Amino acid sequence: MIRQCVDKTGIDNCAYCSRFPCGTLKDTAGLWNRKSIETRLGQQISEDQYHKFVEPFEGLTRLEGIRSSLKSDQIVEPAKATESKMKTVEFPKNLQQDVASFKAVHKLLTNIQNSDFGLKDSDTFAQMHKLEKQKMHVLRFLWILASHGKLEKENTTLVIDAQTYMNNRGQEKNLAMRTFVENVVFKNLSQFGVDSELVPLNDAKNEQITTGTGYLRKNGWLLKIWFMKKTGGADLLKALQNYAKKLDKKYGSKAFRVFQQADMTVLSK
Repeated sequence: MIRQCVDKTGIDNCAYCSRFPCGTLKDTAGLWNRKSIETRLGQQISEDQYHKFVEPFEGLTRLEGIRSSLKSDQIVEPAKATESKMKTVEFPKNLQQDVASFKAVHKLLTNIQNSDFGLKDSDTFAQMHKLEKQKMHVLRFLWILASHGKLEKENTTLVIDAQTYMNNRGQEKNLAMRTFVENVVFKNLSQFGVDSELVPLNDAKNEQITTGTGYLRKNGWLLKIWFMKKTGGADLLKALQNYAKKLDKKYGSKAFRVFQQADMTVLSK
């Protein structure tokens, strides 16, 4: 998507863009540097290792060098991206039961789809793509918990074990990365009154929960979500689970896309 953003803007690389460096660039090229690699490995790397395996791929550093050599008249505004094509469906008018709870679910899903997640420059191609991916991941996370989680603590909390969660995340690698789940999914859900927690089991240490490359293992932890009272509390949680199960029964493998659209017509049939 960064390449597409550059091509549509008609520039050689991101250094020529007035928004440089955008969030997408920081999250890709900006992550590969000596500090981040040493943090990930938990130890310092030698000068030889740095020059062989890190320096050639320090994209952001190279772009910063190009940027410093440019004149002001060489900096251009990026091409603007169109808004998301994913639209939500209006709440059904002929629903007879639990209207308030299901309306709260509909509002939650709609608000997520309409949010900018606090991302800057979301009018550019690269950042718009990042935003849409994050929305999809947040909704997929909710879908997994709603479809496969179990209600606990007097139906106030949805809980899912590590293996069930990992087995149902599909091909979404980001949802298997602990930092992404905690720093992106949890953080964004909290904006909508949804609290989340990754809970170690039996005093499991970080290395027993996460691999050296940051991916979650299939045991040693579980996930919990619950809704604040102002959002809808336990009633919203039960309605979310009920809705997900009805979608799964009717649409099967296509159910998640209907969930993304907050299409609740299944409840009126």
